[in-house]
Amino acid sequence: MAAASGVLAGCGGPSQREYPESVPTFAAGPTTGPRAQAPERDTLLPVDCADVVSGDQMSALLGQPVDSVGVHTVLGLPAPSVSRLERVTCQYQRAGNRGATPDVELILAAYGTRAAADKQLTTNAAAERYEAQSAENLAIGSARAVLFAERGKTVLMVNSGRSSVSMTMQQGVTPANETRAVMVDLAQRVLPNLAPEPVGESR
Repeated sequence: MAAASGVLAGCGGPSQREYPESVPTFAAGPTTGPRAQAPERDTLLPVDCADVVSGDQMSALLGQPVDSVGVHTVLGLPAPSVSRLERVTCQYQRAGNRGATPDVELILAAYGTRAAADKQLTTNAAAERYEAQSAENLAIGSARAVLFAERGKTVLMVNSGRSSVSMTMQQGVTPANETRAVMVDLAQRVLPNLAPEPVGESR
């Protein structure tokens, strides 16, 4: 397992929503329009989480002071048994949080086929329900998603095409009445950066 990390400088001051740069929102479904704009690269997933959601963008989404969120990237391994080709974990930590648990964690995965990605979401969601206090099925554009409320955190699992995102946000990072909206917004921004649909045969 390889790892790369970058930390943005922290700054003090009260929590407030600041938007240091334009962060696009997508009106179309995640598998139409925006997904076609995924940057060309040699991998299905970005290898640097700053290219998924930068620290500045996460600061804006979480309503934190500019440059106050650090980014850490962990590259995972393929899992041939479930047709997973790539895995990347993105961890985001506010400057004021010195704990071991990241405020927001995204686990990105790319699969050989749409069917494999969909099957894995079903498997993961079934396992997550045992820990959940509640579960809500969602549609984010054309993407399939399940939102879980758990003790101390909220988990959003999303499947779009042959990509998936498992997102965990710790309690207290955003006001409770905003958590769902922020996580759905974040998913809409992440999905266009993931694996494009294959042309011809799958990898």
